Amino acid sequence: MSTAETAARPEPARKDRFSSLDTLALVRELRRLPRAWFDKASELPDGRLLVTLRVQGEGRWEWLIAPGSFSTLRPASLALPETPGPFAMSLRRQLQGAPLLGAEQPGGERYLEVSFGQGREEEPALLAVELFGQGNVLVVRRGQISTLLHSRTWAQRVLRPGARYVRPPARKNPFALVPEEIRKALRASTADRVSTLAARMGLGGPLSEELLSRTGFDPKAPATLEAEELAEALTGALRDLLAEIGERPSGYLYRPRPGGAWFDVTPFPAGRWRRESEVVEERRLTFSEAAFEFFFSRPPPESARPREETASVKDPRAGLLRKRSQQEEAIQKLQQEEESLRRGADLLLSHFPEVEGRRAALAEGASGATEFEVVLEGRPFQMKVATPTRDAARGLYEEAKRAQQRLEGAQEALRLTEAQLRQGTPVSAPVSSVPRTGAPVPRRRHFWFEKAPRFFISSEGLVVIAGRDARTNDALVKRYLGEHDVYIHADLHGAPSVVIKLPDPKVTPGEATLLEAGQWGLCHSRAWRAGLASADAYWVRGDQVSKAGASGEYVARGSWVIHGARNPLKDLPLELTLGRVLYEGEALLQAAPVLAFGRPGSQPLYALTPGEDRKREEAERSLAQALGITREALQALLPPGGFNARALGPGSGEARRE
Repeated sequence: MSTAETAARPEPARKDRFSSLDTLALVRELRRLPRAWFDKASELPDGRLLVTLRVQGEGRWEWLIAPGSFSTLRPASLALPETPGPFAMSLRRQLQGAPLLGAEQPGGERYLEVSFGQGREEEPALLAVELFGQGNVLVVRRGQISTLLHSRTWAQRVLRPGARYVRPPARKNPFALVPEEIRKALRASTADRVSTLAARMGLGGPLSEELLSRTGFDPKAPATLEAEELAEALTGALRDLLAEIGERPSGYLYRPRPGGAWFDVTPFPAGRWRRESEVVEERRLTFSEAAFEFFFSRPPPESARPREETASVKDPRAGLLRKRSQQEEAIQKLQQEEESLRRGADLLLSHFPEVEGRRAALAEGASGATEFEVVLEGRPFQMKVATPTRDAARGLYEEAKRAQQRLEGAQEALRLTEAQLRQGTPVSAPVSSVPRTGAPVPRRRHFWFEKAPRFFISSEGLVVIAGRDARTNDALVKRYLGEHDVYIHADLHGAPSVVIKLPDPKVTPGEATLLEAGQWGLCHSRAWRAGLASADAYWVRGDQVSKAGASGEYVARGSWVIHGARNPLKDLPLELTLGRVLYEGEALLQAAPVLAFGRPGSQPLYALTPGEDRKREEAERSLAQALGITREALQALLPPGGFNARALGPGSGEARRE
């Protein structure tokens, strides 16, 4: 390779967090410790957590945890801070002196559970560590969260003290894939091999590239090509790779040239880098030694730093790396949601006689009950007496279908991100930060859609905008509605014109975004002030909307003529959620349907429902004070008319502190 070719070739993206195989290596290192006891915990100034263990015959070892990034296990060498920190003190109170009983990696995820004995308790305490997304550390006792680093709330998972412990959403276990699963995914894909394995099989880009390198198959070739042979070869390569890591994993560091900076660390000799003549490999005795050398000298990720610390992004591809992490987390949640919904429908049908019998008895009786609960194979179901069991199961199947559609969209988005990273596409994405108390507030990045009268970001990451009155409805449609965009309107006179902006003509909004946009538009119509429980809307393509009516027909300002068929959106509820969402690294406050807060980094704060007009001023003042914003800023988000606001768990308190 010539000097010119070497210079022109982009350097590999620098690894920013653990993979599932790295997590496996750490778990195996924890398992290999002789008898060990929890000694102390301390919070380091950079936001990382340091747990010291007393190991029989070997003195103290340190378990370094950077939530959302990496973790290492080494003989103690770091100086402890003078004060442990509040979370570390809570860990000491609950776990100090407890023996380490074992370590697990549920589902092959970037997540580990370490169990500690707790005297006479029947169940050991779990110290759970999340190395994905924003990261977290939790202590779980008797199935409940007793303390944790960050309180968070999602649609299907609540993290706060006292809440029932639910594991993070799981993808397919990458260590348990069988040829048939891989073969099916390859045959159904229209992308190349590496993109299909990364997105559809949950392997991620680096592991997919490593396995294809070991099998000798071209990663850029179409996924459908030689699918049978490739599926068999991949499962064999994965089996060999797991055996290669072994029970005492060594560490391998990689730099692009002698004297260059490390860009990768693995618990196995990476075949994809050994093929590159310029790449330098160095081995360390343990994986933790290599990972400590690779990660510890770097600034911690934004998720692991104290909330008041500011940060800047130096890696031009940092935005893509962060985006990939968010997409992987979203895929995990959608896979779990889809599987849970289908499993629920299957359970209802498999226990149909007993459930339907109980429902029918309640319907015929004089108890007046409208709902009842059944527990099927350990899973509770809230059933409505007026809804037949088959209809309830059918509803779950329909929800699962919608979740599958969102999942396919998320997988396609991840495939595109992986392709950009492999091509070395530079993306600059500033990271928002929260200043120290009393410090000047930095100006955040503003987006084009914030100039619209109203906006929100959907669960699929699409921008939805709307007008406020006849004048702004006219202006918004004329300025922003393209022929490939989507136009939504409620079946009510005076409702706002809603536009879903599509970044590309080939992009189609999923059913989730359509329903969210329809519900949002209804909430900003007179239906809210009227106190309706639900109403209908419709959607059409942008090229179906015009000012040209029938001959001689007058089209009033703010009104538009729809040509062709309208797609109905039936029985949409009139309720909104007020909270924050992350959009390209910036936290935006929005009032939108609750499903719009299902993306990673979202923070639902208050549930909003129609209320009495005469109480609006008082409710506005109270809510604006709780959020730390002006009443004018709040009014721009809310529907016309009164409202009731209900705080959604600990997240509302976090918002006030910010």
